[in-house]
Amino acid sequence: MNPIAVALWNPIVAKEYRSRMRTWRSPVAMTVYILLLGGLGWAIFSSMTFTARNSFNAGQGANYGQGLFLYLVLFQMVLLAFITPALTAGAISSERERQTIDLLFVTKLPSFSILWGKLLASMSFVLLLLLLSVPIFSLVFLFGGIELDQLAAAFLVTAVSALTLGIIGIACSTAFRRTLPATVSAYGAAFILLAGSLLFGLLFPTDIDPNATAAPAPPAVTYLSPILPLITIGTNGPVNNYGVRNGNNNIYPTGGGGMACSTTPAGVQSCYPIGPNGAFSKGIVARPVQASGTTIPSGLFTGWQYWQATVTMQLMLSLIALIVGAILLSPIRHLPWRRRAAAPVTT
Repeated sequence: MNPIAVALWNPIVAKEYRSRMRTWRSPVAMTVYILLLGGLGWAIFSSMTFTARNSFNAGQGANYGQGLFLYLVLFQMVLLAFITPALTAGAISSERERQTIDLLFVTKLPSFSILWGKLLASMSFVLLLLLLSVPIFSLVFLFGGIELDQLAAAFLVTAVSALTLGIIGIACSTAFRRTLPATVSAYGAAFILLAGSLLFGLLFPTDIDPNATAAPAPPAVTYLSPILPLITIGTNGPVNNYGVRNGNNNIYPTGGGGMACSTTPAGVQSCYPIGPNGAFSKGIVARPVQASGTTIPSGLFTGWQYWQATVTMQLMLSLIALIVGAILLSPIRHLPWRRRAAAPVTT
């Protein structure tokens, strides 16, 4: 077999496939996954229909596809965040608990191939779940508002995020000898990746420069979370008032008659305070430029799509976690020229 076939299909992968798909847990997990995803889609559609019927707003039907798609992709990401660490956190630690890890070390497979086999078997099941959800997402196109490239980008972000969580779970499984602490640490890392990075943007937002010609953007750490790119893909619009200090301050209190604003051709908006008698007060207050489109307006990834920055950062994190896991898994090999100490002579 050529090296590519050996890397993609080694004995670890074949063994994991047989042991995973021959049990009743895999069909039950797939059934529950589809029922949850389909049930959420039906509930959201029913809620939107009920709201439109009561408000006598027939034009709201045009937003059915966009709203349904956004909720489905976010819910699918949350589901995979719960499923993926459970699949990979016990991949190596369970071998140690069953005392079968030494049998893997005496084979010709290197440590990286063992990790890759465990990871490939687990992520193939996640990929199967994503493929099973395609018919549900295809129903979104019946309502319009969503293009095929948005669906492809959302599935790419979800798949890469699941891969990152899986590799982190493998690394945690090699770092701990028991499955319980490995699972807890894997779920903790998943929480930090999804919610912790978003919380960082709320605690340490980007300061607004009123004289800047580009709109402010959230800190680059927040791009690790797949939530931001999924929102931009689903809404096909920018992320406003998040990760920016005083990002929702659209009204400047003046104590008088309010503000009169004008926008320059460069996109800079200048506001003039109006006094109580309707006269313009002295001084100019320049409001920051508002973000537009789905690209990152400023910062480290200026001009990139949010999903491009997220995929790039997560792939780098996955590579680091995979290397660390391979290093931690390597068994201790004594050097050939190192001799054991002679046993004491007893009389």
